[in-house]
Amino acid sequence: MLLILTQLLFLSSCWDMEEIDGLGLVTAVGIDKGTSPNKYSVTVQIANPSSGTSGDKSSSTNSVWIGTEEGESIFAAVRKLVNISSRRIMWAHNNVVIIGEPLAKEGIIPVIDYFTHDPQLRMKTGVVVAKGEAKEYISANAGMESPSGISFILLESFRAISAESVESHMLDVTSELKSKYGNPLISTIGLKEVTMQGGDGNSKANTSESIDLSGTAVFKKDRMIGLLSPEESRGVSWILNETKDTVVTVNDPGHGNKSVSVETTGVKAKLKSEVVDGIPSFTVNVTGKGDIVEEDGSTNLGLNQVKENVSEMLNQKIRNEIIHTLEVIQKKYRVDVLGFAAIVHSQNKGEWKSGLKDKWQEIFPKIPVTVSVDIKINSSTLNQEPMHVY
Repeated sequence: MLLILTQLLFLSSCWDMEEIDGLGLVTAVGIDKGTSPNKYSVTVQIANPSSGTSGDKSSSTNSVWIGTEEGESIFAAVRKLVNISSRRIMWAHNNVVIIGEPLAKEGIIPVIDYFTHDPQLRMKTGVVVAKGEAKEYISANAGMESPSGISFILLESFRAISAESVESHMLDVTSELKSKYGNPLISTIGLKEVTMQGGDGNSKANTSESIDLSGTAVFKKDRMIGLLSPEESRGVSWILNETKDTVVTVNDPGHGNKSVSVETTGVKAKLKSEVVDGIPSFTVNVTGKGDIVEEDGSTNLGLNQVKENVSEMLNQKIRNEIIHTLEVIQKKYRVDVLGFAAIVHSQNKGEWKSGLKDKWQEIFPKIPVTVSVDIKINSSTLNQEPMHVY
């Protein structure tokens, strides 16, 4: 027994251990088309390096190191990054994959294929399409945190508050691409100017470009074919039951030039399909509650009347957003990015197998959709009556 216990002392180390200072921990990556045909450009943001190099292909700041390389494949470009980073690239801490718009229009299969083959990548990693080149966003600010790859987690986690983009993770995109009738929706990012003021209040304010997460890219299989505006993206969020708590502004019932803001809570959307004589139709039913969180003007109307009027205008606005979004998706882009095929398949298996599945692309743009919205207004969050001066 003593001999066995002694031998255990020599077996306690990790056989595949790697020192942390030998790894490049990626927090964000951008993939673009290369400068020549059939090449890819990969830009990585690596957090907290002990040293960095400067030059045409890389730069360093206090908190991140950024490097760009090209290759005939994404894998080849990543391998070449080691030549300038001096570290092995590790994807386990990556928060977002940014795809440049030109590459997205050409096809994203190479990007998805590479990252789904890498066992280090988490399938909940965010995927977004950049308006322009992806590498421009790797060095841009994202919110208040640094590095921006870490801040992106917070941007995405608060996405539902505005609901002006959709949930798009590597798992979602992969599942849609593998589905015979799936077409992905991927959030888009742009650049917006923001101002940062020094803590003492006396230093000069600095203006810089920050990442703005809003809008949605529409894909037909792996190729981007168009964009949805932030308002149209919110229409998608209503339909797909991704809008839980958001703010909607409507006209004040007592003053047409004033506004009332309502925070919706507990919103649920139910989609139901029906097939009659081989023709499918859909019903979208949105329900929930709302709180009046701001009212710009006073009114002589009673509280119950105000709540009733606001509820009516709120429901009509949400309904209009959904109807407009459906019109854009069905008539302009003509691709099923809402998962209607899966719903018909699930709720009407017989009709789906007997002919609908063979002509779905032709049928989808013509499907009639009935929309109903019922958001009931609660009492005001703080005061029962709007603030006014006597």
